[in-house]
This record gives sequence, C-alpha cells and structure tokens, in this order.
Amino acid sequence: MSGTTFVLSIEPSADCDREVIAQLSPQLATVVHRTVSDASTLAAALEEHEWSAVLCCKNGLKSDNTPYSFLDSLPGMACQIWLDRNGALHFPYVSEGCFDLLGISTLELERQPQLWLSRLHPDDAAGFNQRMRQSAANATAWNWEGRIILPSNQEIKWVNLRAKHHETNSQGTLWKGFMVNITHNKQAEIEIKQSRQRLRELSSHIETIKEEERTRIAREIHDEIGMLLTALKMDLSWLAQRLPSDDSALQEKMRGMDSLLDTAGKSANDLVHSLRPGFLDCFGIVAAIEIEADEFTKRTGIPCKINQSKDNFNVSDEQSITLFRVFQETLNNIMKHAAAQQVQVFIDINKACTNFINCDKCIELIVSDDGRGFDETAPSKPRSFGLRGIQERIGQLGGKVTISSKPGAGTQIAVRLPMQ
Repeated sequence: MSGTTFVLSIEPSADCDREVIAQLSPQLATVVHRTVSDASTLAAALEEHEWSAVLCCKNGLKSDNTPYSFLDSLPGMACQIWLDRNGALHFPYVSEGCFDLLGISTLELERQPQLWLSRLHPDDAAGFNQRMRQSAANATAWNWEGRIILPSNQEIKWVNLRAKHHETNSQGTLWKGFMVNITHNKQAEIEIKQSRQRLRELSSHIETIKEEERTRIAREIHDEIGMLLTALKMDLSWLAQRLPSDDSALQEKMRGMDSLLDTAGKSANDLVHSLRPGFLDCFGIVAAIEIEADEFTKRTGIPCKINQSKDNFNVSDEQSITLFRVFQETLNNIMKHAAAQQVQVFIDINKACTNFINCDKCIELIVSDDGRGFDETAPSKPRSFGLRGIQERIGQLGGKVTISSKPGAGTQIAVRLPMQ
C-alpha cells in the first residue's frame, strides 16, 4: 500500500471503545474513504487496511472529565491548525464552540477546512494568510484579528485568533490556539474612533470659525476704530493750533489728550495684532515669527534667536496661521513657566520627514529654551491644556508634535507639518 492514503472517519454516534480510539492518532485528512458508524464496522475496518489517517469527532467520543470538555465550555473555539507542505490549511481539532462562532459543526470544519477560508472577509483574507506564513517561517506566535461573513445570513463578525506555534517539520506547521468573537468590542472601538474623529473635526471647525471671527474683528478695529482715532487726532491738532499760546493749562490738557490718543492707537494696533497679525498675510510665516520673537524679547527681556534658511516658505493659509498660533502659545508657556535665559527658534523645510510623519517633505518649527524644564508626563495631566492644544491643532493638519524636556534641562518643542 506504499504511496496510497486510506482515511477512516468515525461518526459521533459510533459506540466504540474509547481505548481503541485512543490508540488511533488522528491525523489530517481531506478525503474520507470509509465511515465508521458502530463498533463492528470499526473492527472490520481495522482488519481491512492499515489506515493512513483517522478523522474522529472527538466531541462525540469524549467523556465530561476530559480536557476537551473544558475547552468546549469556553466562549470561543479552541483549535489545532495545520498548514501542510503544499500550503493547504487543515483543522485536526476544533471545539464545540465552532458552531456558535462559524455556523458549522466541528466535523464539517475538520473535513472541509475550506469552509473557514470561504468565510474570510475579502479585505482581511490577505492579512490572515500573511500572518500565518510569517508565524510559520519564524516559528512565532500567530496573532490575527479580522472579519468573517456567515453565508446563511451574511452576518459579519470580528474574530480574534491567538495561536501558539507548536511544531514545524517536513510535513508542515502545527498551531494550537483559540478563536473568539470580538464583534462587540470591535464595534465599540470603531465607535470610539469615529467619535474622536468627529470631535477633532468639530474642534477644527471651531478653530476655523474663531480665526474667521478674529480676522473680522481685527479688520473692523483697524478700519473703524483706527479711522475714528485718526480723525480725532487730526481734530485735536486743528484745535491745538487755535488755542491761546499763553494759556498753559489748556496747552497741558491738549498734550494729555494727544498722549491718550496715541495710547489708544497703540492699544488698538496691539489688539489687531493679537487677533490677526497683518504681517502674516503680507510677509509670510517666517517674517511673522521673526516679528513675534522681537515683540517677545521687548516684553520679557529674554533673547530669542531665529535660525532659518529662507525668508519665506510656500505654505497654505491654514498651516501658516496654525504654526503662528503654536509659536505664540509656546512663547507664552516660556514666559509663564520656563524662567529661561534664552530661546532658540529653528524653522526650515525638512526633506527627510519619513522618520516623523508619513510624507517626504515637511515644514519644521523647533523652539528650544534653557529654562527649568518639566516632567514629560505633564502634558497628560488633566489641566495641561496649552501643550495638548498644540498637539490637537497640529494633529488636525496631519502633523506631529514632539516634546522633549527634563527638570532643570530646558524644553524643546518640535512641530512638523506635511507640505501641501
């Protein structure tokens, strides 16, 4: 019988001696040559051939105190998976949870392993095969999660497979593992991701509305209040020319009013600048950062050195205002918390961004100070809104923020945005 394969299948209803069955080591089989339905048939079959493989429905042959009964009681499907040397998949053993999970009996899956493959979702089948072959090649654990489709009602389930690499030999690879239904958990995870995405979109929309409103108010202050203050300045000048030169009290009052108008004009310009810096639209992001750094040095006395390779970069309006607001917030944090002696600012185009974000070229803004620093877990604290706000704004544009700091060693905040 050399070269010939004979497969014996023992039905669950066969009243066979378990000691006899225990001596028959179940192996893999895809074609059944004889079915055993009772003890006499089994005895005759054993005398007839030296069987190459035996298919046993273990669930029908086991007693309640066997290890298999424990596996059958678990909410999932315990299984042995065999990948033969020809690349075909087999299930030498599956627990009774098979029916609840896949809608087929244990014997059906053992006899027809292609029923599993036919249930794999088309978008997840390639990942299943890839993980399987990686595990077989590297003798590592096989971890996979994906979707299956039940043919009866087209129900889609998410399942999770965790299998331990048991053996690899010339005949193939064997795993022992467990498969569970994770549909509810996966749906909850998807809903959380969708909810977070909606919150990000809402946050982005709010920021856009805020910037539009700031621009509108800044324009009205510049045009309306600025025009009124200019008119008052001209009227005051006209009035000053007609006042008696020998009346010192009136002259002093006029100078006081003129000073108040200058202060009002400066306050209006500062307010316009804080709402929407006009030089950002006129001169670009690099010039806007340079001017903001100069203003920061005037207010705080902290030197702020700018390093850049170009006078301007071609970035979108949204990226430009986002980078500027992030720079403002970073300087504000330095002024309030860092107690720094010096600030270094670097802005340039990085053509090797793949280590940070998924793009070939990005605009890079790095702000470093020599202040007191902080514990890097601080951004995760409930009230650390400044740094979290920076991360959210940059994340909405597909960028990344890297924060490096140690107590007593200063802080560096690196912002990278993909070039559009």
